[in-house]
Order: sequence, then structure tokens, then C-alpha cells
Amino acid sequence: MTSSSSKKPSTTLKSDFRDAFDLNVQFPKYAEYHHNKLNQMIHIVFVPLILWTAMVWFANVPAFASWSLDAYLPLNLSLLLTLAYAGYYIILEPQTGLMFAPILLAMCSTANAFHRADLGGELSPNVAAGLLHASSWVFQFLGHGLAERRAPALFDNLLQALVLAPFFVFFELLFSVGYRPKMAAEFEKITVKRIAAWKASSKKD
Repeated sequence: MTSSSSKKPSTTLKSDFRDAFDLNVQFPKYAEYHHNKLNQMIHIVFVPLILWTAMVWFANVPAFASWSLDAYLPLNLSLLLTLAYAGYYIILEPQTGLMFAPILLAMCSTANAFHRADLGGELSPNVAAGLLHASSWVFQFLGHGLAERRAPALFDNLLQALVLAPFFVFFELLFSVGYRPKMAAEFEKITVKRIAAWKASSKKD
């Protein structure tokens, strides 16, 4: 007979997989690390830059086929990354994901155009993207340290830090202009409780 303890890793894995596609789980987890308004604004600016510069780097991989939109969206790794992100976001929350998908495609198109651009001098598009990428991470860490006063989610949840963050800053931007107020209020209530629990736990430690 299999012991109950031997089932725990499998059960946890299944639970984590389900949670990855549950907005009600993922957004409050993200929001508790990004509740300070200044930190939110920093992330609204720099999270998209991190994704965009990654798209620039992925554009280094040659296109694996050609199609009618090669001039705007070549069939390369940058586009595959974009479609993967957009697909995940649409599964996670269809309405908002479909709103965000055209923005992601526009980011991918401009990233490919930037990759092909002649910037003049010795600064290549890849180096420029690298400088923007590194600077964006620095500003985010400053936002967490000086405004949020909490370590970034990067250290606790790579999925949120590297994949979900662009979608969630889009949510925060929409919430700030009155988008789906009932959802925003529900998430805020959960987030406040999570922050209170974290503060209580920190005091015990």
C-alpha cells in the first residue's frame, strides 16, 4: 500500500498546475508584493520594458518560415514567445487576455523593428536592449526595497515574476481607471488580508 506521504508531491504538483490557471489565486499573490502605489507605477513602466527587451533578444533567432506579415511579425522565436504569453493570458482570463493580446503583438512588432534598426555608432540593438533590461530590473528592485519594503516576488514565485507580471500590471492599470470594479474590490480585499498575514508572520519571526 502506498503511504499518504508518498502522494503528497504528486498532489502538490497537481494543485500548483491548477493554481497556475486560476486568476483568483495568482493575482492576489502578485498584488500582495505590489500594493504600494509608487511600486505599482514603477512596475507599470518597467515590466513591459523587460518583456519587450526579451523580445528584441529572441528576434536574434532567424525566422523558421516566411509569411505575408514578415515585415511586421516574422515567424521567429520572438513571435512564438509573444503567442505563448498571449495564449496563457487568454486562458487565465479571456476578456482581459484578448484585450492585452494586440498590445503584445504590437510590442513584438516594434521589438523586431528595433532589432533590425541601425542605431549608429557602436551601440547595437542587442546592447541597447541589454542596458534597458538591466536598468528596468534595478528600478524594480528599488521599488520593492524603498517603496514596498518587501523582497520581490521573484524570490518566491518565478511564474509571476517572469510570466504573469506583464498581464498583472495591465490589470492594475485597468483597475485604476475603473475596469471591472467588483473584481478589483474582491482582489483588494484578499490582498489586504494576505499582507496582514505576512506582517503578523514577520513579527513572529
